[in-house]
Amino acid sequence: MKKNISRQQGFTIVELVVVIILLGILAATALPRFIDIDDDAHAAAFEGVLGGFSTGVALYHAQWIAEGQAAAGAQAPDFDNLRTTPQGYPYSTVSQAGNVPTDSADCATVFTGLLQSAPSIGSAASLAGIAGSATDYTAVRNGVDCEFYYTAQSNASGETVAFFTYESDTGLVTQNTPVAIP
Repeated sequence: MKKNISRQQGFTIVELVVVIILLGILAATALPRFIDIDDDAHAAAFEGVLGGFSTGVALYHAQWIAEGQAAAGAQAPDFDNLRTTPQGYPYSTVSQAGNVPTDSADCATVFTGLLQSAPSIGSAASLAGIAGSATDYTAVRNGVDCEFYYTAQSNASGETVAFFTYESDTGLVTQNTPVAIP
């Protein structure tokens, strides 16, 4: 009777070590791409809101022109009753002397009125007041301008936050250099 002896075959230790080294190299090159994905997502979210806000201002102004340039202080029902400046840009839902935003709450209403299904927004009297914000954005009035700080990514004192400015007298929306929260 003849015995049928089968040889077991498998990987040698050298082959296993080579595979482990190759996997390590692949992981080392791919890992940095996945680490920055959170920052990229926040940057994209900020850019999207900035673009949406700019579009909202342009649409508001276009409607103001199309409807015959309503008087300053007139409300626009299609934009949550935002009132218009003499130049045809939104400033608040409440009639204000001078037809300009008088506080940060006015800026927050412009944000929600233009974006409609907007991210959450709060208001603060100054940049220092945005520390610890529990909202995605925080509005701060600066003269006749509104500044919108992206507080969803970071909102602690000393952290750097992205923000954009809306000039209610010209309708200009500008992305600014990020600033540190005092």
